[in-house]
Order: sequence, then structure tokens, then C-alpha cells
Amino acid sequence: MVYLVVGIDHASLAPWHANISACSVSRAVRSAVERASAAGVDLVVAAVVGPGSTVMAQPASAPVARPHAA
Repeated sequence: MVYLVVGIDHASLAPWHANISACSVSRAVRSAVERASAAGVDLVVAAVVGPGSTVMAQPASAPVARPHAA
């Protein structure tokens, strides 16, 4: 299945998106993060869109807030 993964770069807040072929939403997110990382993007996933423009549920596996150095 092909998913549209949409997010932003954590550092610059620049938008990011890619079509990812994966067998599950979790794998699509993991592949998107790996692809973005290879391009130097610290991806924060905002949404995963599946067939029929359905926004897919993806529970957060880690805390959303990241500590920032002062």
C-alpha cells in the first residue's frame, strides 16, 4: 500500500512529504523518518494519509516534546 507521509523538519519547520510504499502505517512512518534523515531532515510526522484520502491513526511511540538547550 502507498501512504502519503506529511511532516515538518524539527529544526527549520520546513514542510516535508513523501509517498511511501509499506505494508503498514508503522512501517511507512519508519521508512519516512529514515528517508528524511538521509536527506538531513529531522522529521516530525504530522499525518499519514492512506487510500481514499483517509488519515491513518499512528500512536506516538515516544514523547512529542524534545528538550532544547538554553
